[in-house]
Formats: sequence, structure tokens, C-alpha cells
Amino acid sequence: MRPSTITALNEQARKDADDKAWADAARTGTASAFNTYMQNYGSGAHVAEARQRIAALDEQARKDADEKAWTDAERAGTAAAFNGYIQNFSSGAHIAEARQRAATLEAKARKDADDKAWADAKRAGTSSAYNTYLQNFGNGAYAADARRQVATIDAQGRREVPTVDIQKTCQAAAGVMVSLLGGSTTDQDIKGCLDSEQKAREQIIKDGATYSSIDKSRCMRTTVYLPSYVEWLTCLEMERDVRKMQVGQPGTPSTYTLPKVRPALNW
Repeated sequence: MRPSTITALNEQARKDADDKAWADAARTGTASAFNTYMQNYGSGAHVAEARQRIAALDEQARKDADEKAWTDAERAGTAAAFNGYIQNFSSGAHIAEARQRAATLEAKARKDADDKAWADAKRAGTSSAYNTYLQNFGNGAYAADARRQVATIDAQGRREVPTVDIQKTCQAAAGVMVSLLGGSTTDQDIKGCLDSEQKAREQIIKDGATYSSIDKSRCMRTTVYLPSYVEWLTCLEMERDVRKMQVGQPGTPSTYTLPKVRPALNW
């Protein structure tokens, strides 16, 4: 057999194998099948078409994944779901709508949280509650109202809390402790006492709305010997907590802590 004939036969065999491999890949129709064809026939007659078919399949797969992710996000209907779609498909077909839906839901969530926090503050009606609202929603829809309420409660509380001479109280108390324990009293001791008294007064003003009028009249007495804001605060908080326990509500521990002072004035 002539060499030219052998060459022609070999060429035909390669062509037949190429065509068969392509027919098998086309019949399967998957990206994996077309990639296998290109691995085995890198110079085959159908390589360009194989690449084109793979690109089309990849594009369809991306589109299908995009549509499924969007359907899942719509079904969930939450800001987290739409933000998840945005993160995974930043160039997806529904990216603009996803951003709009997420922004709308987030704005509503902020408004709902703002409304609830304001309702809770109004229900409590205390300076502490309004200040908590302001801490969490300093730019909230009700921030101006909250500030007005704080100012009103503070002014009213200061009018309701009688003024006593805490300088006299602290000096007298220091004298009593010195007579009992000996030693001497320093200006620092007096200052610690005055700080304690002033902080107790501010706490009474701050939480004035939580004390009943009966408890205020019982506890805040100016005619007793050495009237003390510290003693008034202790009395008011004990009475308030007892009332809470009587109606089946656990008493709220006082959040007021006296500053440390020298033992001579720690009565």
C-alpha cells in the first residue's frame, strides 16, 4: 500500500474519531462533555463550537442561579435576604430592585424600632427612660420631644425635692463620728459626704416619677434632725420596691452607689 494511501486512511480515521467524539459531546450537551472533547481534540474540527457551547451553558447556569436566588429572596421578603442576594449577585438582573427593597425594609425596621422605643419611654414616663431613648435614637423622630420631657421632668423634680443644708448635715455628722471614734475630720471627709448627698439628690430628681406621693411625703422630711438626701433616697427606693413586690413584681435593685468616703464619715 502506498504511503499516500496510508496517510489518507490515517487522516480519515482521525476525522471519524473527531466527529464521533463531537457527536457524543453534543448528544450529552453538558459543559463537562464539551470540555472533555476539547481535552482530547485540542485541534479538532469542532473546538470553536465547543467553546461557544460551553460559554452559553455557563451563562445559562449563571442566569438560572440568579433567578433562583431572586425567587428565594422574594419568598423570604426580609432585608437580610435581599442583602444576601446583593452580596452574591452584585451584577444580577434584579440588583436595582433588591437594593430598593432592602432599603425600604431597613427604613421600616428603623421606624418601627424608633416608635417602639418611644412608646416604651412614654409608658415609663421617667427621665431615665427618655434619656435611654435619646441614647439609642439621638436622631429619632421623637428626639426633640424626648429632650423636652427630660427638661420638664428635671425642672419638676427639682421643685418637688426640698432643699436642705447638707453642709450643716455633713459637718454635724462628722462631729458625731469624731466624738464616737476619736481622731479628726478633714476637709476631704466633708467633701466626700457632700458629694454623696448631692448625688443622692440628683438621683431622687431623676427617678422622681417612680416614687408615689405618699412615699415622698413619708421619706422627704425636712424637720427631722440632720435631714439627708442619702437617707431620703434609701427610704424612697425601699418603699418603691416593697410596693412592687406586693403586686407580684420583683423589686428593681437601686442603681445608685454612694462614693467611698473615709471611715469617719461612713455612717
